[in-house]
Amino acid sequence: MTQLPLQKTWIRILLTLLTAAMMVVIFFFSSQNAEKSDQTSGRVSKVIVKVVHPEYEKSTEEKKAEIFNGVQHAVRKTAHFSEYLALGILLRLCLESWFGKRKFLFPAAWAGGTLYACTDELHQMASDGRSAMWQDVLIDSCGVLTGVAIATLVLTLICRSLANKEQK
Repeated sequence: MTQLPLQKTWIRILLTLLTAAMMVVIFFFSSQNAEKSDQTSGRVSKVIVKVVHPEYEKSTEEKKAEIFNGVQHAVRKTAHFSEYLALGILLRLCLESWFGKRKFLFPAAWAGGTLYACTDELHQMASDGRSAMWQDVLIDSCGVLTGVAIATLVLTLICRSLANKEQK
């Protein structure tokens, strides 16, 4: 199969920096105290509530709290998954740029992303009002796995396409 030009020095550096930047972004969000974290996810949740629940403003305060808390929970878990999906894609591409095509890259990227999720949850415990949850590690790990799978699929399709062009 055709080798992609991911091993060029500037691409390695770029992918390494992007991967590190994603890790810093995740670290930053985990460093927020509970109040700041609630505000961050709350802004997104308010927009979603207005779109998905047009009856929200006419609801009782109890119903409003129930709707908002449900949406905010979904926003938080989606954010976990999405951050780690991006990390999975970047880890897979970064590892390929350094090691070329190797069978161990898929499990290595998944394991590395999951390990980062574990350490991130432990780090989150140091933030005021925050805690570590094994469920978040599971969501994060699924995000990494999905990202690694997407990157692997795209790389495979590109390599096959290039190989077919070379044969013609």
